[in-house]
Amino acid sequence: MRADKLRSSLFCQESVTRAARTPVLLVTGTGVDGSEAWPDALQISLRRDGVPSCYVNFPQHTTADIQVSAPYLVYAIRQMRKRAGRDIAVYGISQGGLLPRFALTYWPSLRKRVSDVVLLAGTQHGTTVFSSLTDICGTSCRFTAAAWQQAAASEILKALNRRGRPETFGPTSWTTVRTLDDELVQPTGGAHPTSALRGASNLVIQSICPGRTTNHIGTGIDSVSYAALRDALNHNGPARAARISSSVCRQPYAPGLDAQRTKTGLDELYRRAGPRTLQGAEGGVLLAREPRVRAYVRAR
Repeated sequence: MRADKLRSSLFCQESVTRAARTPVLLVTGTGVDGSEAWPDALQISLRRDGVPSCYVNFPQHTTADIQVSAPYLVYAIRQMRKRAGRDIAVYGISQGGLLPRFALTYWPSLRKRVSDVVLLAGTQHGTTVFSSLTDICGTSCRFTAAAWQQAAASEILKALNRRGRPETFGPTSWTTVRTLDDELVQPTGGAHPTSALRGASNLVIQSICPGRTTNHIGTGIDSVSYAALRDALNHNGPARAARISSSVCRQPYAPGLDAQRTKTGLDELYRRAGPRTLQGAEGGVLLAREPRVRAYVRAR
């Protein structure tokens, strides 16, 4: 991996350097750049609360092979920890909820650098939505690498989730957040929600705010998701639903975000993500099958 590409992928606020508080690394989902997802959304809330942050722009708008994107996240964690002079937290949505777990699984030295991960609507065990698409188009399917890899029963997820392997690792504290209205990462309920992890504190937005409607991308800036992040940062261990006040239900989004501007921004992310992920728009590469699982993923 070229060092200049890694360096140019990481964007940090100046306050991350010798940070006075735990800084947060923001990790976006498939089909979206960090520069599109975070500066006009969650970074507003974090800045308002005095929490420094960074984000990553992954290759091909986060549609590339997960095995290619993961080293960008590994680099970001190492560099952010070095700049801050203290452990960091990671907050990621969708594929951005999967990538941190992938990185901490295969680069175990990172675990001592990350105090908390808060993973939103993560494709931890794959989504049946992508699997259904392959059933429809059969051998004529052409999708980006990340789409293939996040389908339920993909080869890379079989390797990551192999029997006997822990799904979470200390000393990092693990929190997941999901919405029952997720239209992209399914199943959301039942005995085995795809985004839940053994050993994590698994929160459901509607259990804290009954009746709330939050879609997949909206999970990233939902007020419950942000409250879970703040709770994890302010306590030892993961976020706990019992500590999150029902007052978060008074507003749909993280504090400081204008409702109309935020909704417009979410709509724009959807407009960009779909064609990039499923049609290879704007530089994405369409493949007829899932990329080969690399030896280090199969072996560990």
